[in-house]
Amino acid sequence: MVALGLLVWSLASSEERSVSYSVKGALAGVSLDLAGADVEVLGGGRAVAVSVSHVDRFGFGHGPTAQRTIASGMFNVRSRCPHTILHGCSVRYRVVVPDNVPLAIRTTSGSVRFRGYRGSARITTARGDIDIAGFCGFSLQARADRGGDISATTACPPPQLSLRTTTGTVHARVPGGRYRIDASTSGGEPTIRGVTADPGAPFAIQALSGSGAVSVERGS
Repeated sequence: MVALGLLVWSLASSEERSVSYSVKGALAGVSLDLAGADVEVLGGGRAVAVSVSHVDRFGFGHGPTAQRTIASGMFNVRSRCPHTILHGCSVRYRVVVPDNVPLAIRTTSGSVRFRGYRGSARITTARGDIDIAGFCGFSLQARADRGGDISATTACPPPQLSLRTTTGTVHARVPGGRYRIDASTSGGEPTIRGVTADPGAPFAIQALSGSGAVSVERGS
């Protein structure tokens, strides 16, 4: 009976807040430290600004905090939900990033999704999944330290592609060609299909999992 009362109280006290803004001018990069928030990154092409929007859901008036700073040309966002027991808090970010603006993202349980981004990116999660499609750029590093799944599809041959997780799966889909491939898992043999492993190739793929399935294959 007490649990039911708390649930009704939480639902009755829930709030939703939407925030949108843009950052104009030449940036050296974007850094997002988002804790448990989910984030979707969209390629902005020739846009002249980074566009950010987020939806916050919370209860009892205890919403998440977001700190925004610019230092040495780097735009930084740090988002945190309060540490409380009696109410929930969730945040979902959507960020549109112009071409060739480097991007760094860190989450804990939050998932990371990329669509059509062109640049260099470094993504680190704890348990969050990472799903990337349409990437084209010099370097993509994606790491799930506590077992999230990683899937990456590139629109051009990546000079440096590194996908690493502890217990999750790793799936890389790249254009056909020759690559320096480092793929391994203790959960069995990695699958390599439709691409050629060549230690002298100009493009490099690292796909590693502690125990999950690993595959590197030619994309459509």
